[in-house]
Amino acid sequence: MAESATFCCVQCRLLQQPAGACAECGAPMTAPVELVRELLYYRDMKMVSGRDWSLITALFAGSSIALPVLAPLALASLTVLGVQKVREWRRRAAIAGIALPPPSTAPGATTLFGRARKLRGTVASLVDGAPVLLEHAIVRDKTGVLLRRAEAAPFLLEVDGDPPVLVTGATRVVSPSLLVHFQRVRRGDPRLRRMGVPDDLAIAGDLEIATLDERGPALAITGIVEEDAVAELAFHRDGGRVRVLRGRPGAPVVVADRRLAAITPA
Repeated sequence: MAESATFCCVQCRLLQQPAGACAECGAPMTAPVELVRELLYYRDMKMVSGRDWSLITALFAGSSIALPVLAPLALASLTVLGVQKVREWRRRAAIAGIALPPPSTAPGATTLFGRARKLRGTVASLVDGAPVLLEHAIVRDKTGVLLRRAEAAPFLLEVDGDPPVLVTGATRVVSPSLLVHFQRVRRGDPRLRRMGVPDDLAIAGDLEIATLDERGPALAITGIVEEDAVAELAFHRDGGRVRVLRGRPGAPVVVADRRLAAITPA
């Protein structure tokens, strides 16, 4: 795990580097895991009523000091709140799962087909530390996705009959055929720690890891095609101008197995 704080997007549960908005879905609901951990016990953000109830209870309790006539009402409120909290804690065997939103593609996105090739670097897999081009790890239980993490190094897509295309930025793997690891995990597991999950966070579920390396299948990759200069690809004086598929917040590059791809250009 990196030295800097691990941020979590409450909207899509992506663990990531510190940022003001989610690197993948673009939601402005990212903050250090330690600060949003209480929100992870809910499937959505409809918590206002419960928090309002707590505030009203506190106000009643404070008022009862000056107005003893309100003391019975305050006592009843505290009793109801206590019962509610006990029920909540009993439900918190693990954080609540969510339905993972499908990836969004920007208008004008294109799907290109080819095979992945290393550009200059890799990332270390959570499975065995092996070098891979990208990896998407998801912890889920029967309620849905609990937490996840995506790591990717810029790589080239070798397109038949055309120059290679650089793939970089936020990515989302959508093909189950790229899944290489499936195992039960619980709080304190070293793989969770490497994802950035605090050791004391109540979590238990199935860890699913999808990876991609140069030995992987032919791919269908969807995103906005741009042009940029890449020094490593420069030849003589052409400046290294190449086509680029760049994932951005709210519009990640979508990576699928070509054989199973059901993605069409937007």
